[in-house]
Amino acid sequence: MGRLRAVSPGGAVSLVLLAIAAFLMQACSGTASGTSPSDASGNAAGVAMPAALKASSAAVHCKVMVSGLSQAGRAVAKATAGTTVCLKAGSYPGKLSLDATPAGRVTLTAAPGAHVETGSIRVSGSHIVVQDLWVHGEVALAAGASDVEIVHDDISNAGGVGGEGVVFETSDCTAPGAPKWEGCEAQAPISGVAILANHIHDIGAGGSEDAIHLDNWRQVRIEGNELDHIVESGNHTDCLQSVFGGEGLVFDRNYEHDNDCQGIFIKDGDASDVSFEDNLFVKDTVGSYANFSQIWNVKGLTIEHNTIWDGKGLALVADEASFQPTATVERNLIATFTLEKPTGTPYAMVEGHNDFGQAPWSFEPSRTDRTVAHPHFVAPARGDYRLARNRRGVGVDWTPAGQHYGPIS
Repeated sequence: MGRLRAVSPGGAVSLVLLAIAAFLMQACSGTASGTSPSDASGNAAGVAMPAALKASSAAVHCKVMVSGLSQAGRAVAKATAGTTVCLKAGSYPGKLSLDATPAGRVTLTAAPGAHVETGSIRVSGSHIVVQDLWVHGEVALAAGASDVEIVHDDISNAGGVGGEGVVFETSDCTAPGAPKWEGCEAQAPISGVAILANHIHDIGAGGSEDAIHLDNWRQVRIEGNELDHIVESGNHTDCLQSVFGGEGLVFDRNYEHDNDCQGIFIKDGDASDVSFEDNLFVKDTVGSYANFSQIWNVKGLTIEHNTIWDGKGLALVADEASFQPTATVERNLIATFTLEKPTGTPYAMVEGHNDFGQAPWSFEPSRTDRTVAHPHFVAPARGDYRLARNRRGVGVDWTPAGQHYGPIS
């Protein structure tokens, strides 16, 4: 364990993805046996990982079959809890609106074995699952949406359709540290969302912005996704951006590669209870605009077992936070790690057993840290960025080849 210290102004799963589909805040849905609170592993309260999902579309049991976006929207709106609405194979251009508040989960998915393409999707209400679709555009969640799952989808801006990848359409200008403007009012937060095992790619050009954009969030799990070719083109493109703050974020086991983005950017709104663990960020050098990852003003931040060897690194920033930011940083492999000079109350950080590509200059590292300029990976040409010798358990212990991203149909 590292040492607890506040830096003064003077100091400078491999099996997870084969187990994804039915999660959500059980107390809200009333369909299962309750929720689990935040625990030492960083699991956000109310966002439990799902039971097993076999990597086969044969597991889908269609109750309603449709062959158009308007039919799909009506079917979801009328569906009762537990219903699966299946789209027949085909390309369905145009925008799809899903607006429903069933008592339990209603799933919109591709029919077994079908390849289904849609335009952008907007989700309002609650207990809606969007699964196994090829989305040309964005998946947008309306203010107040809750208990929503986006699972095993392919989401892209290929062809320049604009928008983002997944976006929360809400705001709260009253949150500490949030942007404010004349006449602004707080909107309802978006809560209980799972973004799991998706392939999100080709975003940044054509007026599009972030791969995942969170605003005013509560209890969100983003796990096991592949994000690639997210390229800054003047719109401040990030792989993950958070604005207006939130509570209870799990960002784990995601694979970011061949991008020019800020891998994770939490700013413009104080946040709490954030787990950033077991992620793999590499080859963030497609362009030359985007900055390094930054996490501002978070209380209860856990950064563990990440491999951030993307050519940029990670920084923690404290800037007039409404509380003392706190972070645990352990057993990571990070190209460059910086604790920026704070404005106001500094981060209190526990850190140790990390490997850094450059010796830290902005804080006194733990005696258990090492500087490793040239780590020996197992097979980076094949995407295997596990350390070849790793008795200390540093960085990721999984490979992208063992995961499944995007539709399984």
